[in-house]
Amino acid sequence: MNRRKWIMLFGCIAIVGVALLTTVQLWGQTSEAQALTEGEAKERALDKYTGEIIETTKKDNEYHFVLKAETGTYLIVIHATNGDVVSITQQEKNNEQKPDGNSENPENPENPENPENPENPENPLTEDEVKAKISSQGTLESIELIQSAESSSYYQAIVQRENEEHTLTIDPYTGKVTNSTKTSQRLLSEKEAINLALEEVNGEVDDVDFIESDGQTPYYLIEIETDDEREATIQIDAYKKQAITVTWEEQEDDEDDS
Repeated sequence: MNRRKWIMLFGCIAIVGVALLTTVQLWGQTSEAQALTEGEAKERALDKYTGEIIETTKKDNEYHFVLKAETGTYLIVIHATNGDVVSITQQEKNNEQKPDGNSENPENPENPENPENPENPENPLTEDEVKAKISSQGTLESIELIQSAESSSYYQAIVQRENEEHTLTIDPYTGKVTNSTKTSQRLLSEKEAINLALEEVNGEVDDVDFIESDGQTPYYLIEIETDDEREATIQIDAYKKQAITVTWEEQEDDEDDS
């Protein structure tokens, strides 16, 4: 009888051990599945910085990307799990100037400025061609060819990306982005604010006010009259793009006045 109890005890211990081992393996597989792939991490780096990834390594839980840009070479470290930028360090500064139209390039004398572009550098890309090349940068708001006697010409474009406005400087012959500057966070438009308000209260828009003051996030106050003649005022945060408050106007009690 005692022998049977010992056998049952060892059997229970073995079952518990197998269950624990299976749980640990599944947890490890889940953690591994949540980590970013090298391609996903590379996309995160290129979304934030303009250039070409020329080297990739992975150390512990971090991806190390060497990015070659117009201004030099940078080391970008991306967290392999959450995709955050851990650090960015300039490794080499580019002080070389682009050759002018009279300089010679032994590799491609027909186009010394851009050996990969067979077109004559005297003829810049058209506006439509530049639009196509920067289509991945965000939603295009405006684009203009800037010509200056003091410096070479360039395209300047304003794009909206992730609710932020970016000003891009673009090489007119290659279509490459040579500089990107975040101008400001994009505010919610009046039309977008009205649509958000109507999602909160169904009715007819009676009035819209945009409020902007020091020390306070800009917001819209939108008055909506419902079919049953009630009136609500919805406050929409212009940055967060969401309704903050909904206030109903108090109705007079006609019966008390009679």
